[in-house]
Amino acid sequence: EKERKNTTRPLLLSFFLLLCFLLPPYYSVSVRSPVSIEEVEAAPDANGGGEEANRPRVEGDGEGVLQSNESSAKVDEPVATENSDAAPAEASVDAVNGKIPPTKLIPQHPLEGVTLTERTVRITGNKKQIEAAKDIIKQAMSQVLVEANGVTRTLVLNRPKQLNALSSAMITCFLRCFTAYEEDDGVKLLIVKGKGRAFCAGGDVAAVVRSINNDSWKYGAHFFRNEFLLNYIIATYSKPQVSLLTGIVMGGGAGVSIHGRFRVVTDSTVFAMPETALGLFPDIGASYFLSRLLGFYGEYVGLTGVRLDAAEMLACGLATHFVPSDRLSLLEESLKKVDTSDPFAICGIIDQYSQQPSLKEKSALNRLEIINKCFSKKTVEEIIASLEQEAPNVADEWIASAIQSMRKASPTSMKISLRSIREGRTQTVGECLRREYRMVCHVMRGDFSRDFFEGCRAILLDRDRNPKWMPPRLEEVHDEVVEKYFSKVDDPEWEDLDLPPRRSHGRRLVPKL
Repeated sequence: EKERKNTTRPLLLSFFLLLCFLLPPYYSVSVRSPVSIEEVEAAPDANGGGEEANRPRVEGDGEGVLQSNESSAKVDEPVATENSDAAPAEASVDAVNGKIPPTKLIPQHPLEGVTLTERTVRITGNKKQIEAAKDIIKQAMSQVLVEANGVTRTLVLNRPKQLNALSSAMITCFLRCFTAYEEDDGVKLLIVKGKGRAFCAGGDVAAVVRSINNDSWKYGAHFFRNEFLLNYIIATYSKPQVSLLTGIVMGGGAGVSIHGRFRVVTDSTVFAMPETALGLFPDIGASYFLSRLLGFYGEYVGLTGVRLDAAEMLACGLATHFVPSDRLSLLEESLKKVDTSDPFAICGIIDQYSQQPSLKEKSALNRLEIINKCFSKKTVEEIIASLEQEAPNVADEWIASAIQSMRKASPTSMKISLRSIREGRTQTVGECLRREYRMVCHVMRGDFSRDFFEGCRAILLDRDRNPKWMPPRLEEVHDEVVEKYFSKVDDPEWEDLDLPPRRSHGRRLVPKL
């Protein structure tokens, strides 16, 4: 028996060493708030006694998680809260009470293998995977600030120099926050706002274009897949969301706000969907909410990229309340004290601070009958012709501006945008987002036109504001080409956007707009 043991032990040791050599190294990284990161090999006894035993951990997978020490190297811009009384743990990148969002809601997620507890973000993977995930986490933690006040969570878009343009990291953080807070009974209200002079000027499409040029169209598809999933979750969210729309609200900024329950505008608010000038189309579920505005006002907003002020947003239905700038902070403080998810109670609080602004005399909404007459036409060419016919009889500047904007925009974008909004009239928000995902994937691939890349070059990168569209004229964009944008992508690795029905307490969640 002694000889057998003496023979077996060296063999087992040799087998173990060989296994360690062949398998890729796996590590566990913890991120706390204030954020410290220490990269260590997962130790089986890391859950031992001492001070570490009092700290939150991930349990149930057999791997210990070594918490980071306070003396470890700090991330440059950790998550911070504006409320100094809030506990540091409540400023973490995600679930305050350890609610982990289901991974299946986030397909092909860039943070695969990342789990979250009350004070810890844990990454499990090999060294290369960890470094990539750490970069995304650091970005998310500096670009989205989270403030906890009782049962209210405030998400602050924090890229003021970029007008809070949505990056991939910000979308990642929003996805995890929204999915975690929906399951958390300790969270009843979400507030979303932007830091600086903009709420959000849209998605960071310039970064998307650079990544596509350097890598492949699949990065762009992945960016929009996650963004559209976020839009869908917000549109069908079971808890009230109050978006404080100060300053610029464009494109992707509309996606994280307009789909929510309450959209509060103020004196400085400026809204637009300028995608056709970039060679894109109103996406983020815009074909759903634009098609539900007064008459054919949605076609007017989507095709011309016109800028709307707060009074116009309220009058057409994009906003639910107008609160003067000098009362906005008072509203926010009141909302942070609530202890309810009842939308009627939340609405009552906002009503106490809201006012009814007047439309400016030159607002196009005062000429809604002309907008309905012109923008109800079947084709873009007929819409422009109808506007040109009306122009001599109306002294308003908005008609000339609308014609000029439509003439300068990408002809391909104009045609697919009109059809998209028209189809949105009879579709659910999920159907709209699925269709828009097909469309945006064709755009990213440049299957039928490279106008998106040319528009980003001219407007965002070189900034010569002189895009060369191909084809250059509306009459050269044929119906069969437009039809192809609404078809599935012919690529074995491509998948349709999967948006499963969402339910809360057995009740199917439906959009609030």
